[in-house]
Amino acid sequence: MHAQRTKPILEQALLATHVFVLILLLAESRLVIPDWLHVVGRLHPVLLHFPIVLLLIAVAILLFPQVLKNKEDQEYYGSYLLLWGCVLSAFTVIAGLFLSLEEGGGNSQALQNHKWTGVAVFWLSSLLYVLSDRLTDKPRVKTGVVSLMAVLIIVTGHLGASLTHGEDFITAPLRTGEVQLVTLEEAEIFDHVIQPILENKCIGCHKASKQKGELRLDGMEHILKGGESGPALVQGDIEKSLLAHHISLPLEEEGHMPPKSKPQLTDEETELILSWIASGGDFSKKVLAYDPEAPIFQLASQRFEDQPKGYEFKAADAATVESLNNFYRKVASLGAGSPALTVSYFSRQNFDAESLKDLYKVENQVVVLNLNQMPVKDEDLALLSRFTNLEKLYLNFADIQNEGLKHLAPLKKLQHLSLTGNPLKESSLTALGELKGLKMLYLWSTGLRDEDIDALEKALPNTVIERGYSDDGTIFRLTPPRLKFDNAFFKDEVKVEVEHAIKSTQVYYTLDGSSPDSLSSLLYSEPVTVKSNLTFKAKAFAEGWIGSEEASAEFIRSSIRPKTYFLKQPPSDRYKGDLEHSLFDGIKGIPDVWDLAWLGFIDTPLEVEMAFDGTVDIDSIQLSIWYNPGSHVFPPSEVEIWTSSKEGDWELASRSKMPTPAKDTPSALKRIPVPFNATSVEKIRLIARPAQLPTWHGAAGRKAWIMIDELVIN
Repeated sequence: MHAQRTKPILEQALLATHVFVLILLLAESRLVIPDWLHVVGRLHPVLLHFPIVLLLIAVAILLFPQVLKNKEDQEYYGSYLLLWGCVLSAFTVIAGLFLSLEEGGGNSQALQNHKWTGVAVFWLSSLLYVLSDRLTDKPRVKTGVVSLMAVLIIVTGHLGASLTHGEDFITAPLRTGEVQLVTLEEAEIFDHVIQPILENKCIGCHKASKQKGELRLDGMEHILKGGESGPALVQGDIEKSLLAHHISLPLEEEGHMPPKSKPQLTDEETELILSWIASGGDFSKKVLAYDPEAPIFQLASQRFEDQPKGYEFKAADAATVESLNNFYRKVASLGAGSPALTVSYFSRQNFDAESLKDLYKVENQVVVLNLNQMPVKDEDLALLSRFTNLEKLYLNFADIQNEGLKHLAPLKKLQHLSLTGNPLKESSLTALGELKGLKMLYLWSTGLRDEDIDALEKALPNTVIERGYSDDGTIFRLTPPRLKFDNAFFKDEVKVEVEHAIKSTQVYYTLDGSSPDSLSSLLYSEPVTVKSNLTFKAKAFAEGWIGSEEASAEFIRSSIRPKTYFLKQPPSDRYKGDLEHSLFDGIKGIPDVWDLAWLGFIDTPLEVEMAFDGTVDIDSIQLSIWYNPGSHVFPPSEVEIWTSSKEGDWELASRSKMPTPAKDTPSALKRIPVPFNATSVEKIRLIARPAQLPTWHGAAGRKAWIMIDELVIN
């Protein structure tokens, strides 16, 4: 009785929805709908599941009526469920059409395909309902129509899932898809580092079939073109690149990408993209072509290690491996389930060759060792002779010259050796010639002559030697010289040494911040003693080469150091450097959030208490900070200086409001002066409070970071 009453109502509703759907389809290009109907449209993903279930149950009953014993039940449930499925699918189609009318919503071919297959399901299911009685005596025709409807339902669902989850969402588990494996030496920065990140986290919403904001990220030409809001990438300019802007916004911000509901970029992935943009946003450059001291090289090179394979040795104790990890060394498994370990060192300033002995606990498991840019000397290579399973050794831009290479002879499994940027002497060829198991040897910018490497190739016939330069008439740019010094912040003086891997170069330098040239600048011949604040800049020149880019370092005199000091409140776990020691260690940070010199504060102020050896006269205090509005890094809003009396009470000596940078102020490392001077000071407490992002900022009103690497007291 209930079905008899509701059936006519449902049939009338079905007829009305068909008319409404036809109107929407015919007048689609001319319709402007109110905002509340857009809300109805966004219910489309919610509505679609129930009619699909009803239609599929109806299909199952119509194809396999024997599931119901009674013939009347077969006809009743098959027809009644089909009618309900038709009506509910009508409302799903209407909501979907409203959704496609949103601005930019109906441009892609994939959406059009999904729309028309959905409409086809609605029309075909309605036609089947109307003709079901007439097809009773034509079972083959009925089976064909029902089967076609089932296929259409599956295809429509697949196309819808592709729009929201990616084109291969349904079929992905069936694909074995081999991953392209490359070594560091073969890796290109975009194809093998940046593009995989975009594929995993961004392209699902920004591709040919789905272009949110009219933006595609699935190819160089599309990335450079950008979307409706402007350029996704301005090569070399983070502030003008909207890709950098959106991935740097806090997760709570509306413009943050990927959206909060999607898998997020890791901190490392974010910094990789930002470093890639800042370094020029190149699409074809090899990873090894970057300056090894550049953040992009530091981050990208760690993503390429040997792929897991079978090993005879057992895995090391997990607790032992974990104990070897610290802020300057990373020890990790070569791959899931692999007993082999890869070891990478960071922070040249903190490297101690003796720390290699710590790895003797896992000497049998270490197969990859990355010592790029570490000050490894010839005698230190003796410490590596115990790593008999070592297969890959990176020593790029270390301090290797010759004799130490003989210590690598016991490493019979060594296949890849990279010595790029080391000033090798001719005598090193003898030791290299003994490494018969090498498959790849990298000798870029080592200063070895072509005839020396020719002889080495004869001694190592099974080794591919990459020399990095052959004279085909092309003029190449020299790599920048290396500046060697103890600390950028110094008490009395600091000595600066300049080195270059190519022996024929001449290095010119300046001390006034101007760019060096080979005509009017000072020619480097011996270490330079620096006794005052200045910027040291150097360039390398050689006949037949283009002059190098500048190498520069800023030196800052900090003559007063406290005897004791401690932080009243800890920094953020993300940027905790060497805690309070980072404020007085003399190490200057670089514009890179991964640099260990930085202390970061956002939820709590920087509050440091200092005691001096006796009494001191203080003329000035400066905060050495980083300003980077793209990463929400700003100067503090206010700085207080408190002094302690002999009785131990604290008195406010200075409170200063810090000026907010203007919108067009470029990112930079800065020293912020704090108005304060006093005589006979025993103890002081400095409090710097985080600012709020200014009104011109995209995240105005939110808290800003304070990033500080040193307190400068004179």
